[in-house]
Amino acid sequence: MKCPVCGYIFKSGNVCPDCGTDIVLYNKTRVISDRLYNAGLKCANERDLTGAIENLKKSVMVNKFNTKARNLLGLVYYEKGLVADALREWVMSSNLNKQDKTAAGYLEQLQKNARELEKMNDALRLYNLAIQYMGQHSEDLALIQLKKAISYNPKLVDAYNLAALCNMAGGNNSAAEPFVKRVLYLDKKNPTALRYLQEITPGSKVGAAGAASSSDDSAASRRKKRISYKESNSGIIGRQQLISFAGGVICAAAVLFALVFPTMLESRSKTINELRTTLESYESYNGGDGSASYDEVLSENASLKEEIEKYKSSLTLQTKIGNVNKAYALMANGEYKEAALLIKDIDISDMSDDDIEIYDAVRAATFATAAEDLFSEGKMYYLAGNYDDAESALTDCLSMITDEDYVSDVLYYLGKTAEAQGKTATALSYYERVVSEYPSSSQATNAQNSINSLNASLSSSQNTD
Repeated sequence: MKCPVCGYIFKSGNVCPDCGTDIVLYNKTRVISDRLYNAGLKCANERDLTGAIENLKKSVMVNKFNTKARNLLGLVYYEKGLVADALREWVMSSNLNKQDKTAAGYLEQLQKNARELEKMNDALRLYNLAIQYMGQHSEDLALIQLKKAISYNPKLVDAYNLAALCNMAGGNNSAAEPFVKRVLYLDKKNPTALRYLQEITPGSKVGAAGAASSSDDSAASRRKKRISYKESNSGIIGRQQLISFAGGVICAAAVLFALVFPTMLESRSKTINELRTTLESYESYNGGDGSASYDEVLSENASLKEEIEKYKSSLTLQTKIGNVNKAYALMANGEYKEAALLIKDIDISDMSDDDIEIYDAVRAATFATAAEDLFSEGKMYYLAGNYDDAESALTDCLSMITDEDYVSDVLYYLGKTAEAQGKTATALSYYERVVSEYPSSSQATNAQNSINSLNASLSSSQNTD
Protein backbone atom coordinates (compact mmCIF):
# COMPACT_ATOMS: atom_id res chain seq x y z
CA MET A 1 0.00 0.00 0.00
CA LYS A 2 0.98 3.64 -0.44
CA CYS A 3 1.25 6.20 2.36
CA PRO A 4 -1.07 9.16 1.64
CA VAL A 5 1.34 11.56 3.32
CA CYS A 6 4.83 10.73 2.07
CA GLY A 7 4.03 8.34 -0.76
CA TYR A 8 6.12 5.50 0.65
CA ILE A 9 5.02 2.06 -0.56
CA PHE A 10 4.99 -0.81 1.93
CA LYS A 11 3.49 -4.29 2.01
CA SER A 12 1.68 -4.55 5.37
CA GLY A 13 0.89 -2.80 8.63
CA ASN A 14 -1.22 0.19 9.67
CA VAL A 15 1.68 2.60 10.22
CA CYS A 16 3.96 3.98 7.52
CA PRO A 17 7.54 2.78 8.22
CA ASP A 18 8.95 5.92 6.65
CA CYS A 19 7.00 8.81 8.27
CA GLY A 20 5.07 7.02 11.01
CA THR A 21 1.62 8.05 9.78
CA ASP A 22 -1.32 5.93 11.00
CA ILE A 23 -3.21 4.97 7.84
CA VAL A 24 -6.11 3.05 9.46
CA LEU A 25 -8.55 5.95 9.02
CA TYR A 26 -7.30 6.54 5.49
CA ASN A 27 -7.96 2.93 4.57
CA LYS A 28 -11.47 3.09 6.01
CA THR A 29 -12.33 6.22 4.06
CA ARG A 30 -10.92 4.67 0.90
CA VAL A 31 -13.10 1.57 1.36
CA ILE A 32 -16.20 3.70 1.99
CA SER A 33 -15.43 5.84 -1.06
CA ASP A 34 -15.03 2.73 -3.24
CA ARG A 35 -18.37 1.34 -2.00
CA LEU A 36 -20.11 4.60 -2.85
CA TYR A 37 -18.42 4.57 -6.26
CA ASN A 38 -19.72 1.05 -6.93
CA ALA A 39 -23.22 2.13 -5.87
CA GLY A 40 -22.97 5.14 -8.18
CA LEU A 41 -21.76 2.97 -11.06
CA LYS A 42 -24.72 0.61 -10.55
CA CYS A 43 -27.17 3.54 -10.58
CA ALA A 44 -25.56 4.96 -13.71
CA ASN A 45 -25.85 1.63 -15.53
CA GLU A 46 -29.55 1.56 -14.60
CA ARG A 47 -29.99 5.16 -15.87
CA ASP A 48 -30.75 6.39 -12.37
CA LEU A 49 -28.63 9.50 -12.91
CA THR A 50 -29.92 11.30 -9.82
CA GLY A 51 -28.97 8.36 -7.60
CA ALA A 52 -25.61 8.07 -9.34
CA ILE A 53 -24.81 11.73 -8.70
CA GLU A 54 -25.77 11.45 -5.02
CA ASN A 55 -23.51 8.42 -4.46
CA LEU A 56 -20.60 9.73 -6.49
CA LYS A 57 -20.64 13.14 -4.80
CA LYS A 58 -20.45 11.39 -1.43
CA SER A 59 -17.66 9.19 -2.75
CA VAL A 60 -15.44 12.12 -3.73
CA MET A 61 -16.41 13.95 -0.54
CA VAL A 62 -15.08 11.06 1.56
CA ASN A 63 -11.97 10.65 -0.62
CA LYS A 64 -11.26 13.55 -2.96
CA PHE A 65 -8.43 11.53 -4.59
CA ASN A 66 -10.87 8.88 -5.88
CA THR A 67 -10.50 9.92 -9.53
CA LYS A 68 -12.49 6.92 -10.76
CA ALA A 69 -15.54 8.29 -8.96
CA ARG A 70 -14.81 11.85 -10.09
CA ASN A 71 -14.44 10.82 -13.75
CA LEU A 72 -17.70 8.89 -13.64
CA LEU A 73 -19.41 11.82 -11.92
CA GLY A 74 -18.35 13.98 -14.86
CA LEU A 75 -19.83 11.48 -17.31
CA VAL A 76 -23.13 11.40 -15.42
CA TYR A 77 -23.26 15.21 -15.33
CA TYR A 78 -22.72 15.27 -19.07
CA GLU A 79 -25.48 12.72 -19.61
CA LYS A 80 -27.84 15.10 -17.77
CA GLY A 81 -26.74 17.98 -20.01
CA LEU A 82 -24.76 19.69 -17.22
CA VAL A 83 -21.63 20.22 -19.26
CA ALA A 84 -20.04 22.84 -17.01
CA ASP A 85 -20.28 20.51 -14.01
CA ALA A 86 -18.78 17.68 -16.04
CA LEU A 87 -15.84 19.84 -17.12
CA ARG A 88 -15.21 20.90 -13.53
CA GLU A 89 -14.94 17.30 -12.34
CA TRP A 90 -12.63 16.27 -15.18
CA VAL A 91 -10.33 19.24 -14.68
CA MET A 92 -10.10 18.50 -10.95
CA SER A 93 -9.45 14.81 -11.62
CA SER A 94 -6.72 15.63 -14.11
CA ASN A 95 -4.99 17.91 -11.59
CA LEU A 96 -5.30 15.48 -8.67
CA ASN A 97 -3.88 12.47 -10.52
CA LYS A 98 -1.64 13.38 -13.42
CA GLN A 99 -0.76 9.70 -14.00
CA ASP A 100 -4.39 8.85 -14.76
CA LYS A 101 -4.94 9.98 -18.36
CA THR A 102 -8.69 9.22 -18.37
CA ALA A 103 -9.84 12.75 -17.52
CA ALA A 104 -7.13 14.23 -19.75
CA GLY A 105 -8.49 12.09 -22.58
CA TYR A 106 -11.98 13.48 -22.03
CA LEU A 107 -10.67 17.04 -22.04
CA GLU A 108 -8.68 16.37 -25.20
CA GLN A 109 -11.83 15.11 -26.91
CA LEU A 110 -13.58 18.31 -25.88
CA GLN A 111 -11.22 20.39 -27.99
CA LYS A 112 -12.46 19.13 -31.35
CA ASN A 113 -15.87 20.68 -31.82
CA ALA A 114 -16.30 24.33 -30.88
CA ARG A 115 -19.78 24.54 -32.41
CA GLU A 116 -21.18 22.05 -29.90
CA LEU A 117 -19.83 24.10 -27.00
CA GLU A 118 -21.47 27.20 -28.44
CA LYS A 119 -24.78 25.36 -28.72
CA MET A 120 -24.50 24.12 -25.13
CA ASN A 121 -23.87 27.69 -23.94
CA ASP A 122 -26.83 28.93 -25.98
CA ALA A 123 -29.03 26.23 -24.41
CA LEU A 124 -28.10 27.39 -20.90
CA ARG A 125 -28.67 31.03 -21.87
CA LEU A 126 -32.14 30.21 -23.19
CA TYR A 127 -32.90 28.10 -20.10
CA ASN A 128 -32.00 31.02 -17.81
CA LEU A 129 -34.09 33.37 -19.95
CA ALA A 130 -37.02 30.97 -19.62
CA ILE A 131 -36.67 31.10 -15.84
CA GLN A 132 -36.94 34.90 -16.03
CA TYR A 133 -40.08 34.65 -18.14
CA MET A 134 -41.58 32.18 -15.66
CA GLY A 135 -40.95 34.73 -12.92
CA GLN A 136 -42.94 37.23 -14.99
CA HIS A 137 -45.79 34.68 -15.45
CA SER A 138 -45.12 34.53 -19.20
CA GLU A 139 -45.22 30.75 -19.58
CA ASP A 140 -45.76 30.90 -23.34
CA LEU A 141 -42.56 32.89 -23.85
CA ALA A 142 -40.68 30.62 -21.47
CA LEU A 143 -41.83 27.55 -23.41
CA ILE A 144 -40.51 28.99 -26.68
CA GLN A 145 -37.08 29.51 -25.13
CA LEU A 146 -37.08 26.01 -23.59
CA LYS A 147 -37.93 24.29 -26.87
CA LYS A 148 -35.03 26.11 -28.48
CA ALA A 149 -32.75 25.15 -25.56
CA ILE A 150 -33.73 21.50 -25.93
CA SER A 151 -32.99 21.60 -29.65
CA TYR A 152 -29.49 22.86 -28.81
CA ASN A 153 -28.93 20.38 -25.97
CA PRO A 154 -31.30 17.38 -26.10
CA LYS A 155 -29.89 16.05 -22.79
CA LEU A 156 -30.67 19.12 -20.67
CA VAL A 157 -32.95 17.42 -18.15
CA ASP A 158 -33.72 20.64 -16.26
CA ALA A 159 -35.08 22.21 -19.47
CA TYR A 160 -37.51 19.31 -20.00
CA ASN A 161 -38.71 19.62 -16.40
CA LEU A 162 -39.25 23.35 -16.73
CA ALA A 163 -41.07 22.88 -20.05
CA ALA A 164 -43.39 20.40 -18.34
CA LEU A 165 -43.99 22.92 -15.56
CA CYS A 166 -44.83 25.64 -18.11
CA ASN A 167 -47.50 23.44 -19.67
CA MET A 168 -48.85 22.38 -16.30
CA ALA A 169 -49.08 26.02 -15.21
CA GLY A 170 -51.19 26.67 -18.31
CA GLY A 171 -53.44 23.73 -17.50
CA ASN A 172 -52.17 21.70 -20.46
CA ASN A 173 -51.16 18.45 -18.72
CA SER A 174 -51.32 16.43 -21.94
CA ALA A 175 -48.60 18.61 -23.47
CA ALA A 176 -46.52 18.34 -20.28
CA GLU A 177 -46.56 14.53 -20.23
CA PRO A 178 -44.08 13.96 -23.15
CA PHE A 179 -41.54 16.22 -21.44
CA VAL A 180 -41.91 14.31 -18.18
CA LYS A 181 -41.53 10.96 -19.90
CA ARG A 182 -38.44 12.16 -21.72
CA VAL A 183 -36.89 13.12 -18.38
CA LEU A 184 -37.69 9.70 -16.96
CA TYR A 185 -36.06 8.13 -20.00
CA LEU A 186 -32.90 10.15 -19.46
CA ASP A 187 -32.98 9.97 -15.64
CA LYS A 188 -35.11 7.05 -14.49
CA LYS A 189 -35.71 8.24 -10.91
CA ASN A 190 -35.61 12.00 -11.32
CA PRO A 191 -37.63 13.21 -8.30
CA THR A 192 -38.99 16.33 -9.99
CA ALA A 193 -40.26 14.39 -13.01
CA LEU A 194 -41.78 11.71 -10.81
CA ARG A 195 -43.62 14.38 -8.84
CA TYR A 196 -44.89 15.97 -12.06
CA LEU A 197 -46.00 12.57 -13.37
CA GLN A 198 -48.02 11.98 -10.23
CA GLU A 199 -49.59 15.44 -10.64
CA ILE A 200 -50.47 14.74 -14.28
CA THR A 201 -51.76 11.19 -13.67
CA PRO A 202 -52.79 11.02 -10.00
CA GLY A 203 -53.70 7.33 -10.20
CA SER A 204 -50.36 6.20 -11.60
CA LYS A 205 -47.75 4.35 -9.58
CA VAL A 206 -44.83 6.68 -9.11
CA GLY A 207 -41.47 5.07 -8.74
CA ALA A 208 -39.02 2.94 -10.59
CA ALA A 209 -41.70 0.70 -12.04
CA GLY A 210 -43.77 3.69 -13.13
CA ALA A 211 -40.82 5.28 -14.79
CA ALA A 212 -39.87 2.06 -16.52
CA SER A 213 -43.35 1.78 -18.01
CA SER A 214 -42.63 4.69 -20.35
CA SER A 215 -42.69 3.51 -23.95
CA ASP A 216 -39.36 5.17 -24.56
CA ASP A 217 -37.64 3.29 -21.73
CA SER A 218 -37.53 -0.26 -22.98
CA ALA A 219 -34.96 -2.71 -21.66
CA ALA A 220 -33.17 -2.81 -24.99
CA SER A 221 -32.83 0.93 -25.23
CA ARG A 222 -31.56 1.10 -21.63
CA ARG A 223 -28.83 -1.38 -22.45
CA LYS A 224 -28.00 0.60 -25.56
CA LYS A 225 -27.87 3.94 -23.76
CA ARG A 226 -26.40 2.97 -20.37
CA ILE A 227 -23.29 4.62 -19.02
CA SER A 228 -20.47 2.19 -18.49
CA TYR A 229 -17.37 3.46 -16.77
CA LYS A 230 -15.29 0.66 -18.26
CA GLU A 231 -16.24 1.82 -21.77
CA SER A 232 -16.14 5.53 -21.02
CA ASN A 233 -12.87 6.19 -22.86
CA SER A 234 -14.56 5.48 -26.21
CA GLY A 235 -18.22 5.69 -25.15
CA ILE A 236 -20.32 8.75 -24.55
CA ILE A 237 -17.77 11.31 -25.58
CA GLY A 238 -16.52 9.48 -28.69
CA ARG A 239 -19.98 8.71 -30.01
CA GLN A 240 -21.51 12.07 -29.42
CA GLN A 241 -18.63 14.20 -30.76
CA LEU A 242 -18.61 16.41 -27.76
CA ILE A 243 -17.80 20.03 -27.43
CA SER A 244 -14.56 22.00 -27.28
CA PHE A 245 -13.02 24.67 -25.11
CA ALA A 246 -11.21 26.32 -28.00
CA GLY A 247 -14.01 28.51 -29.31
CA GLY A 248 -12.49 28.30 -32.79
CA VAL A 249 -15.69 29.21 -34.59
CA ILE A 250 -16.21 32.28 -32.44
CA CYS A 251 -12.61 33.41 -32.96
CA ALA A 252 -12.84 32.82 -36.71
CA ALA A 253 -16.04 34.85 -36.89
CA ALA A 254 -14.43 37.66 -34.91
CA VAL A 255 -11.40 37.72 -37.22
CA LEU A 256 -13.68 37.61 -40.26
CA PHE A 257 -15.77 40.44 -38.91
CA ALA A 258 -12.75 42.58 -37.93
CA LEU A 259 -10.56 42.10 -41.01
CA VAL A 260 -12.49 40.85 -44.04
CA PHE A 261 -15.93 42.43 -43.89
CA PRO A 262 -14.81 46.07 -43.51
CA THR A 263 -12.87 45.71 -46.78
CA MET A 264 -15.82 44.07 -48.54
CA LEU A 265 -18.29 46.67 -47.32
CA GLU A 266 -15.95 49.55 -48.20
CA SER A 267 -15.65 48.17 -51.76
CA ARG A 268 -19.43 47.82 -52.05
CA SER A 269 -19.97 51.36 -50.76
CA LYS A 270 -17.45 52.77 -53.23
CA THR A 271 -19.17 51.02 -56.14
CA ILE A 272 -22.58 52.24 -55.02
CA ASN A 273 -21.37 55.83 -54.66
CA GLU A 274 -19.82 55.76 -58.14
CA LEU A 275 -23.05 54.46 -59.62
CA ARG A 276 -25.10 57.05 -57.76
CA THR A 277 -22.83 59.88 -59.02
CA THR A 278 -23.11 58.62 -62.60
CA LEU A 279 -26.88 58.32 -62.26
CA GLU A 280 -27.23 61.87 -60.95
CA SER A 281 -25.04 63.10 -63.81
CA TYR A 282 -27.28 61.44 -66.41
CA GLU A 283 -30.47 62.66 -64.78
CA SER A 284 -29.19 66.26 -64.78
CA TYR A 285 -28.29 66.12 -68.49
CA ASN A 286 -30.39 68.73 -70.37
CA GLY A 287 -29.85 67.67 -74.01
CA GLY A 288 -26.78 69.79 -74.99
CA ASP A 289 -26.70 73.42 -76.22
CA GLY A 290 -30.03 73.35 -78.07
CA SER A 291 -28.58 73.20 -81.58
CA ALA A 292 -29.43 69.53 -82.21
CA SER A 293 -32.48 68.58 -84.30
CA TYR A 294 -35.71 67.39 -82.67
CA ASP A 295 -35.23 63.78 -83.85
CA GLU A 296 -31.63 63.75 -82.60
CA VAL A 297 -32.76 65.02 -79.21
CA LEU A 298 -35.47 62.35 -78.99
CA SER A 299 -33.00 59.63 -79.96
CA GLU A 300 -30.41 60.85 -77.49
CA ASN A 301 -33.01 61.14 -74.71
CA ALA A 302 -34.16 57.56 -75.34
CA SER A 303 -30.56 56.39 -75.17
CA LEU A 304 -30.00 58.32 -71.96
CA LYS A 305 -33.15 56.88 -70.40
CA GLU A 306 -31.95 53.39 -71.27
CA GLU A 307 -28.58 54.15 -69.64
CA ILE A 308 -30.31 55.61 -66.59
CA GLU A 309 -32.46 52.47 -66.14
CA LYS A 310 -29.38 50.29 -66.53
CA TYR A 311 -27.52 52.21 -63.85
CA LYS A 312 -30.58 52.25 -61.59
CA SER A 313 -30.84 48.48 -61.89
CA SER A 314 -27.12 48.09 -61.19
CA LEU A 315 -27.34 50.44 -58.21
CA THR A 316 -30.28 48.51 -56.77
CA LEU A 317 -28.45 45.20 -57.19
CA GLN A 318 -25.25 46.52 -55.59
CA THR A 319 -27.28 47.94 -52.69
CA LYS A 320 -28.93 44.55 -52.12
CA ILE A 321 -25.60 42.73 -52.25
CA GLY A 322 -24.13 45.28 -49.85
CA ASN A 323 -27.02 44.69 -47.42
CA VAL A 324 -26.53 40.92 -47.63
CA ASN A 325 -22.85 41.31 -46.79
CA LYS A 326 -23.68 43.68 -43.93
CA ALA A 327 -26.18 41.13 -42.62
CA TYR A 328 -23.53 38.41 -42.78
CA ALA A 329 -21.20 40.61 -40.74
CA LEU A 330 -23.95 41.27 -38.18
CA MET A 331 -24.65 37.53 -37.97
CA ALA A 332 -20.95 36.82 -37.38
CA ASN A 333 -21.06 39.34 -34.54
CA GLY A 334 -24.10 37.65 -32.96
CA GLU A 335 -26.60 40.38 -33.93
CA TYR A 336 -29.17 37.97 -35.37
CA LYS A 337 -32.25 40.18 -35.22
CA GLU A 338 -30.53 43.13 -36.93
CA ALA A 339 -29.19 40.81 -39.64
CA ALA A 340 -32.60 39.26 -40.27
CA LEU A 341 -34.37 42.63 -40.47
CA LEU A 342 -31.80 43.84 -43.01
CA ILE A 343 -32.50 41.03 -45.50
CA LYS A 344 -36.13 40.06 -44.85
CA ASP A 345 -37.53 42.10 -47.80
CA ILE A 346 -34.71 41.51 -50.30
CA ASP A 347 -35.66 40.13 -53.73
CA ILE A 348 -32.88 37.66 -54.66
CA SER A 349 -34.11 36.86 -58.19
CA ASP A 350 -31.37 38.92 -59.93
CA MET A 351 -28.52 38.04 -57.56
CA SER A 352 -25.64 35.67 -58.38
CA ASP A 353 -25.50 32.13 -57.00
CA ASP A 354 -22.67 33.09 -54.63
CA ASP A 355 -24.62 36.03 -53.20
CA ILE A 356 -27.76 33.90 -52.90
CA GLU A 357 -25.73 31.31 -50.98
CA ILE A 358 -24.66 34.01 -48.48
CA TYR A 359 -28.28 35.22 -48.24
CA ASP A 360 -29.53 31.68 -47.56
CA ALA A 361 -26.87 31.17 -44.88
CA VAL A 362 -27.87 34.37 -43.08
CA ARG A 363 -31.57 33.55 -43.37
CA ALA A 364 -31.13 30.02 -42.02
CA ALA A 365 -28.99 31.18 -39.11
CA THR A 366 -30.97 34.24 -38.02
CA PHE A 367 -34.67 34.06 -38.87
CA ALA A 368 -35.75 31.63 -36.14
CA THR A 369 -33.92 33.48 -33.37
CA ALA A 370 -34.99 36.89 -34.69
CA ALA A 371 -38.64 35.80 -34.83
CA GLU A 372 -38.55 34.65 -31.20
CA ASP A 373 -36.94 37.92 -30.07
CA LEU A 374 -39.44 39.99 -32.05
CA PHE A 375 -42.38 38.04 -30.59
CA SER A 376 -41.07 38.65 -27.07
CA GLU A 377 -40.61 42.36 -27.85
CA GLY A 378 -44.02 42.64 -29.51
CA LYS A 379 -45.83 41.09 -26.58
CA MET A 380 -43.97 43.29 -24.11
CA TYR A 381 -44.81 46.40 -26.18
CA TYR A 382 -48.48 45.35 -26.25
CA LEU A 383 -48.60 44.80 -22.48
CA ALA A 384 -46.95 48.22 -22.00
CA GLY A 385 -49.56 49.92 -24.22
CA ASN A 386 -47.05 50.78 -26.96
CA TYR A 387 -49.27 49.49 -29.76
CA ASP A 388 -47.44 50.94 -32.78
CA ASP A 389 -44.15 49.29 -31.82
CA ALA A 390 -46.03 46.11 -30.90
CA GLU A 391 -47.63 45.99 -34.36
CA SER A 392 -44.27 46.55 -36.08
CA ALA A 393 -42.43 43.88 -34.05
CA LEU A 394 -45.19 41.27 -34.37
CA THR A 395 -45.60 41.89 -38.11
CA ASP A 396 -41.87 41.43 -38.65
CA CYS A 397 -42.00 38.29 -36.50
CA LEU A 398 -44.78 36.84 -38.64
CA SER A 399 -42.73 37.39 -41.80
CA MET A 400 -39.74 35.49 -40.36
CA ILE A 401 -41.29 32.83 -38.16
CA THR A 402 -40.13 29.28 -38.84
CA ASP A 403 -41.72 27.46 -35.88
CA GLU A 404 -45.40 26.68 -36.40
CA ASP A 405 -45.81 26.06 -32.66
CA TYR A 406 -46.43 29.72 -31.84
CA VAL A 407 -47.80 31.25 -35.06
CA SER A 408 -51.23 31.28 -33.42
CA ASP A 409 -49.79 33.30 -30.51
CA VAL A 410 -48.35 35.89 -32.90
CA LEU A 411 -51.64 36.20 -34.80
CA TYR A 412 -53.60 36.49 -31.56
CA TYR A 413 -51.45 39.31 -30.21
CA LEU A 414 -51.59 41.07 -33.59
CA GLY A 415 -55.35 40.89 -33.24
CA LYS A 416 -55.24 42.26 -29.68
CA THR A 417 -52.94 45.08 -30.84
CA ALA A 418 -55.22 45.98 -33.74
CA GLU A 419 -58.24 45.88 -31.42
CA ALA A 420 -56.49 48.26 -29.00
CA GLN A 421 -55.76 50.60 -31.94
CA GLY A 422 -59.44 50.62 -32.92
CA LYS A 423 -58.86 48.63 -36.11
CA THR A 424 -61.77 46.27 -35.61
CA ALA A 425 -61.80 44.73 -39.11
CA THR A 426 -58.07 44.00 -38.96
CA ALA A 427 -58.41 42.50 -35.48
CA LEU A 428 -61.24 40.23 -36.64
CA SER A 429 -59.16 39.04 -39.60
CA TYR A 430 -56.32 38.00 -37.29
CA TYR A 431 -58.67 36.26 -34.82
CA GLU A 432 -60.40 34.40 -37.66
CA ARG A 433 -57.03 33.16 -38.95
CA VAL A 434 -56.26 31.72 -35.52
CA VAL A 435 -59.62 29.92 -35.36
CA SER A 436 -59.56 28.63 -38.95
CA GLU A 437 -55.85 27.82 -39.41
CA TYR A 438 -54.94 26.73 -35.85
CA PRO A 439 -58.15 25.36 -34.30
CA SER A 440 -56.30 23.09 -31.85
CA SER A 441 -53.93 25.79 -30.56
CA SER A 442 -54.10 27.22 -27.06
CA GLN A 443 -55.19 30.61 -28.47
CA ALA A 444 -58.11 29.34 -30.54
CA THR A 445 -60.61 29.68 -27.67
CA ASN A 446 -59.32 33.15 -26.76
CA ALA A 447 -59.56 34.24 -30.40
CA GLN A 448 -63.14 32.97 -30.67
CA ASN A 449 -64.10 34.81 -27.48
CA SER A 450 -62.59 38.01 -28.91
CA ILE A 451 -64.55 37.52 -32.15
CA ASN A 452 -67.79 37.09 -30.22
CA SER A 453 -67.06 40.16 -28.11
CA LEU A 454 -66.25 42.37 -31.12
CA ASN A 455 -69.30 41.18 -33.06
CA ALA A 456 -71.51 41.87 -30.06
CA SER A 457 -70.05 45.38 -29.76
CA LEU A 458 -70.61 46.04 -33.49
CA SER A 459 -74.18 44.77 -33.28
CA SER A 460 -74.91 46.92 -30.24
CA SER A 461 -73.45 49.97 -31.98
CA GLN A 462 -75.60 49.42 -35.09
CA ASN A 463 -78.75 49.01 -32.98
CA THR A 464 -78.00 52.25 -31.18
CA ASP A 465 -77.59 54.12 -34.48
